[in-house]
Amino acid sequence: MTGTDPDLLGLLLARGIDMRSVRALTTGQKNVTLLVQASSGVRFVVRQYATATADEVEYELAATEFLASRGFPTPPPIRGRDGNLAGHVGGRPAAVFSYAAGRHPAGLDSTVGDDLELGCQAAVLAGRLHSLIRGAVFPGRRTNRLDPLRRIQEFLRGPYCALPALESMASSLTSLAAKMSQLSGCDELPRGLVHNDISAHNLLVDSRTGSITALIDFDDCMTSFLLYDLGRISEVWGRAKDGHVDRFRIRQLVDAYSSERPLTPGEAQHAVTFIAAYAAATGIGFLTGKLSRGETIGPDHSIAMSMALQLLGD
Repeated sequence: MTGTDPDLLGLLLARGIDMRSVRALTTGQKNVTLLVQASSGVRFVVRQYATATADEVEYELAATEFLASRGFPTPPPIRGRDGNLAGHVGGRPAAVFSYAAGRHPAGLDSTVGDDLELGCQAAVLAGRLHSLIRGAVFPGRRTNRLDPLRRIQEFLRGPYCALPALESMASSLTSLAAKMSQLSGCDELPRGLVHNDISAHNLLVDSRTGSITALIDFDDCMTSFLLYDLGRISEVWGRAKDGHVDRFRIRQLVDAYSSERPLTPGEAQHAVTFIAAYAAATGIGFLTGKLSRGETIGPDHSIAMSMALQLLGD
């Protein structure tokens, strides 16, 4: 996707945007993202979705438009003159978003989020997100391929769980999957829109105050248990510098979230289980990727899996 791409120009003109300049922000397996400056000087972000289906993009755009319209700090998508949120570039779904001011937090390359204050801000923001979307239904449909319980169950049905090096891990995950399955029908475990990747990479902050200015990239969002967003937040900011679980930090993160959206009794009782499940799913993705390349590994090669097993063993 380049500045001379006729599909890109058409996508922008359909939204009344006369492009002056364009530069790439990211080019990855999931998306191509461009920063566009209009002739008026206003900036926009264009995203071409590499893997998401039209239904998934429709859901994401409707959700972010809904949140932004209610004052939530996320850049809204721009509708075309035909009223559509999405268009197409190069045969793939594409969208134009307002530009969000701010910078990424420091320490993005670290596997542990040292800034607990930022983590607590993120937890409060997650609570606000979940409060705003209560009862909301969005068009389109997100798949559940990233749902942690599904990922754990798929691993347990696959060939790697039988490896001797993963025997103890597989046993713990079997017990975890059974417990999660029992909890699936619990009325005190509310579901809804889950961002699914609230981490420093998807936050923008004010360079002077350090306060969060935007939560971006709902690319992995899904409809599932709200507690899963606390799972990702705890995975990032709930560990000590050596990677081990820090229950004090996790408690601080949960309390920060609860200050915005109080947990139900069921959520309070099972929060650690859901945090462990989220970390386990992340660990599974890392470990199976290594195994598929023929590497010899164990559970301790994944910080996320180590975190999950520590939580399950406590």
